[in-house]
Amino acid sequence: MTRGRRYFLLLVPVAVAVVVTLVVNAEMFPDDYSYQRILFGPNDVQAEILPVNSHIAGYILAERPFSAYVVSSKSGYFEGNSDNVLMRWENVTNVTLDINVSGEGYYLVIKNGNASQEIEMRFKAER
Repeated sequence: MTRGRRYFLLLVPVAVAVVVTLVVNAEMFPDDYSYQRILFGPNDVQAEILPVNSHIAGYILAERPFSAYVVSSKSGYFEGNSDNVLMRWENVTNVTLDINVSGEGYYLVIKNGNASQEIEMRFKAER
């Protein structure tokens, strides 16, 4: 068997597995659904834009404390002042999300505590 044919026979099952994985993920997680499990370093911050005119339902989980905020920001930057923080959960290990988003420029901001950890976020935007 030639070398090229051998590589081709090895690549076909890998390509099929990748396509199947992408199709399954597309079916499991539609456009209005978000699932992430991310490794956060100490004091890392991540922001997720929230869709306009939607209801957000879901949760955020971690083993150690983190903080979560819903903020409004025209610049897309989390300034951290009390004027733009609409909701806050500080030093918690889980958050249940039940949020109505009326306009543009709303973000879900996650700030990890002082130890590295995985934080799991799962939420759905319903219009």
